[in-house]
Amino acid sequence: MDEESDGMKYVCYHTVHAEGDMGRMEIQSTRFEKGCLQVAASLKLPSKPKLLWVHGWGMSSSVWRHLAAMLPEFEHRYVSYADASTVAELLAAVRRPFEDEPEGEWHAIGWSMGGMLLLELLTEWREASDIGLNKAWEQDQGQEQVRKQRQVQVQEQVQEQVQEQEQVQEQVQEQVQEQVQEQVQEQVQEQVQEQVQEQVQEQVQEQKHEHERGIGQTGRMGDYVAAVRPPVVRSVILTGTTLRFIDDTGQAGWPDRVVRRMRRRLAQAAPADTLRAFAECIPAAAERASAESCRWLLEHTAALGKDITPAGLDAGLAYLQQADLERAWARLTDAPDGPRLYWLHGADDSVCPLATQQRAQATCGHRNAARFVVLPHAGHAPFATQTAQWLHHIRMWCSASSKGSLFDDFYMEQGGKA
Repeated sequence: MDEESDGMKYVCYHTVHAEGDMGRMEIQSTRFEKGCLQVAASLKLPSKPKLLWVHGWGMSSSVWRHLAAMLPEFEHRYVSYADASTVAELLAAVRRPFEDEPEGEWHAIGWSMGGMLLLELLTEWREASDIGLNKAWEQDQGQEQVRKQRQVQVQEQVQEQVQEQEQVQEQVQEQVQEQVQEQVQEQVQEQVQEQVQEQVQEQVQEQKHEHERGIGQTGRMGDYVAAVRPPVVRSVILTGTTLRFIDDTGQAGWPDRVVRRMRRRLAQAAPADTLRAFAECIPAAAERASAESCRWLLEHTAALGKDITPAGLDAGLAYLQQADLERAWARLTDAPDGPRLYWLHGADDSVCPLATQQRAQATCGHRNAARFVVLPHAGHAPFATQTAQWLHHIRMWCSASSKGSLFDDFYMEQGGKA
């Protein structure tokens, strides 16, 4: 027992001291890490650009996770539709990451409905910015007009008062000439002149203050502009998206009757079946033969109650029925200060047929013309079936978007296909 007791004491003694050493090492390590963070903060090291991933209807944000791991040059952010039950809330879900982190440089990738929501958001920012500038201009013009009117009124008042004082002066002069001596006349004249000068100076000073107040009001233009200043979004990558999902011919979208039928099935408490049927449309014919592709689709189909609610699914379908972004697209692609737009599309996409990209290309503006790339044999999710090629395009585009001078080089590398 004594030997065992001594042995236990030995073990306990060395264990306690070893743990103490480890504790001291952990404390030192923690202090070292904090010191590194403080040094990094003091040096103000440049942060990575943020990349927002916006998935489409019926899918989960998990579709992006394996892709994000291959793009370590970005800080990745994801959209969640879990709390959305209306079209407005779907759009708010896309807007929220930008509002939470307004500083820094952003890029965004929108797939299918996610791309449409991104375009809606860009249009919203553009309109808000224009309204803010117009309001500032209108207020500036209004204040300038008021200032000028006030200036004219002050000048008229000064002239009237001068005329009145002159009349008084003439009357005084007549009275003085008749009743008083020359000395009294001079004193009265000096008093009258002093009064006139004081009144004129007061009016001039008031006019100056009015002018300064006008300048102060005009200075509010900066407040208007700051209030609507959007985040710095360098580029937006669209993949498998559309400007208008509904096309009764079926050539550039789905007939409205198909979407109505999907909404009825959702209302009949069959959302899982509706999601499964939609997921089967995502791969192209050649891709459906791949068991891996089918397994991937089932794995990343939205989990009801976690990624989205039945109400959110219905809101998404309602949005697809009503959205028409052709005019917004023409405006965005004709805005020279907007984010660069890049559209990747599968040649065999059956959800958003290739004709949707071709229509977008036909209505594209000139001052911020988008770039278009077609991926041969790819379906609605080329990032899953042609991952390496898709990622190559993303890296090239985001790099060029951060270095504006590289756009021409990028354009030439793509074979001059805009």
